[in-house]
Amino acid sequence: MPLITLTTDYGLQDAYVASFKAGLYQQLGTPIVVDIAHLIDPFHMGQAAYVVRSVYRNFPQGSIHFIGVDFNKTPEQDLLAAKLNEHFFVCADNGFLSLLEPELKPNQCVKLTIAQKSVQQMGIEAVAHIARGGALSLIGTQVARLKQRTQHAPRINPQKTEIQGHVLHIDRFGNVITNISKQLFTQTAEQRKFVIHARNHRFDAVYDHYHDAIRFDVPQEKREEAGKKLALFNQQGHLELAIYKGNPNYGGGASTLFGLAYLDPIRVAFINEP
Repeated sequence: MPLITLTTDYGLQDAYVASFKAGLYQQLGTPIVVDIAHLIDPFHMGQAAYVVRSVYRNFPQGSIHFIGVDFNKTPEQDLLAAKLNEHFFVCADNGFLSLLEPELKPNQCVKLTIAQKSVQQMGIEAVAHIARGGALSLIGTQVARLKQRTQHAPRINPQKTEIQGHVLHIDRFGNVITNISKQLFTQTAEQRKFVIHARNHRFDAVYDHYHDAIRFDVPQEKREEAGKKLALFNQQGHLELAIYKGNPNYGGGASTLFGLAYLDPIRVAFINEP
C-alpha cells in the first residue's frame, strides 16, 4: 500500500487531524500515515508549498500527499486529485500545485465528483481510493486548467551586482528562509565578495552548516555561540538567516531579532573590486 502523508493548517489542539486519520483507518485498515506538518499558518499556500516541496521527493514514488490547507469546496473552488512528478496529491484548486512545482505540470488531474459527502470525507475517500490502486478517472472529471499562483522570484539587477529577494518562510526556530537559491547566489557571485542586507543587519559570509559559524578552536568560555547571527545555505538550497541556538519562544529567533516577516526584502550586494 502506498505511503500517505498529511500536511494541514488544522493545528494540534483540536481533533481535526485525528478525525481525518480515523477516516483513513476505517477505509484502509492499517495504512502508513506520516505527518509532515499541521501548524501551517491558516490558508498560507506559499508556506504549505515550501514545506511540502522540501520533503515530498524523499518519499517513495507513488506516495499520496493530502494537503489540508484551504481544503474547501465552493462555487469558485473545486477539490482535486492529481498525479505530479510520480506522486499523488489530494488538495484544493487554490494554486497549491503551481506553487509546489512551477516548472512541472500534472500528468493527470481530476476534479473530485464524490457525491453527497462532506469536504473532509471527500478527501478521505479520494486518498483511500488512490491507495487501493484506483484510477483517478473513477473519482473525478478531467481538469483542463488549474488555478495558478506565482511565487515571488528573486531578481538580478542589469549590472549583475545585486540580487533582490524576499523572505519565503519562517521556520519553527524563527530562522528566516529566503527565496534566493544557492545556485543563483553562486552563479551571480562569480567568486566576488558580497554583503547580505536584511533591514539594518549585514552578513558577509555564508556557511553550509550552523556549527560552521562557531570557532571550535577557541576555548568554549571565549566563543561566541548562542545568539550569534549567521547566514547559511539550508538543506533545501535556500539562503537562510539564523541565530545560532536562538529560541523564538523567548524572543531569540532570527525573525524577531532581525525584524523580518514573510515577503520582506532581502538584498545581496556583490562587490566589484578594482
